[in-house]
Amino acid sequence: MCLAHIKYPNETTLQKLISGSPILEDLTIIRYSDDEYKATVLQVRSHTLKRVYINEFTQVVIDAPLLQCLKATGSSTKNFHIVHLGSSAKLDVGYFGHMSSSMILDIMTDMSRFRELIIGNAIRKEICKYSKSVLPQFRVLSRLNVKFSKSGIELLPLFLESCPKLESLVMELVKERLKHGKKEKETKVMFSTVPRCLVSSLKSMEWKRLIPGYVGETELVRYFLKNSKILEKLRVDVYYTEKTKCAFLQELLKMPRCSSVCEIHCSVIPKKKL
Repeated sequence: MCLAHIKYPNETTLQKLISGSPILEDLTIIRYSDDEYKATVLQVRSHTLKRVYINEFTQVVIDAPLLQCLKATGSSTKNFHIVHLGSSAKLDVGYFGHMSSSMILDIMTDMSRFRELIIGNAIRKEICKYSKSVLPQFRVLSRLNVKFSKSGIELLPLFLESCPKLESLVMELVKERLKHGKKEKETKVMFSTVPRCLVSSLKSMEWKRLIPGYVGETELVRYFLKNSKILEKLRVDVYYTEKTKCAFLQELLKMPRCSSVCEIHCSVIPKKKL
């Protein structure tokens, strides 16, 4: 069911439509800034609902015991509240703009209830800015998909320390939006300890868009191979010129591996195609 910019007499009518759909599994609700009813909160109750997408101007309370995936986008206001969700649910959250400390704390509390988490660079920065050196423990999180900028990759250890049961990690380095003329700071990540998940749970890691010439990123790949004791698969997507890709692949294969069963999968895309 997709409800995009629709007109309805009141919230009760819409709530009955959703709860009265006995086999509903997918729900998309999109409101715009000029919607007459955008300020009201919609109660979403369903015993069959599995996937929900809401946009910035949608406010919902979700009571869905079988919920598998919630995707929410917004700016300065948290637009969802979870009552019940499935035991293996995924949260894909993409917020931007200024977020208050109370909003960030509220979002982190919800994050700790999900088994899989997808977060963009903007919200990751806001969360780390607020929490500084301590994040709440994501004790049930098993899959993490996160984006970092060059200057923000130093916060990776903070995330990993908060995910003691992490089994799968997908990372992507993205460009930071800076004022004209400024260059993005390149940070080398230093782990003072080995996070618990590398020792006991991490089995799969994927690194998207590895940037050629960025030593800090290459060293992180080396670090994961060296310290992940039960890692089964490392996938690296790199963007290189034909001239430099062979040298990188040779370096990658020579990196020591802590796990004897670890397989390396490398996808090399010519830089000229970017």
